[in-house]
Amino acid sequence: MATFYFLSKPNCPLCTEALQLLHELPLEEPVDLSMVDISTRSDLQEEYGWLVPVLVDHQDNELRWPFDQQQLLEFVER
Repeated sequence: MATFYFLSKPNCPLCTEALQLLHELPLEEPVDLSMVDISTRSDLQEEYGWLVPVLVDHQDNELRWPFDQQQLLEFVER
């Protein structure tokens, strides 16, 4: 099972949209998704404040918004 971190912040419509895309992916196996609220950490807030949503894999590769479902699928399946 692949592990990912979903960087987001409260009241973020783009984060909601990206999460919906993730839930709609036609995956054969589920992913382990850890939600990270960047607003609770000043270091993440400074680095990602205007970039969320961001999906990060176990090798620290990032998929930053904007992305579509195909880009998301390719990122999750590699």
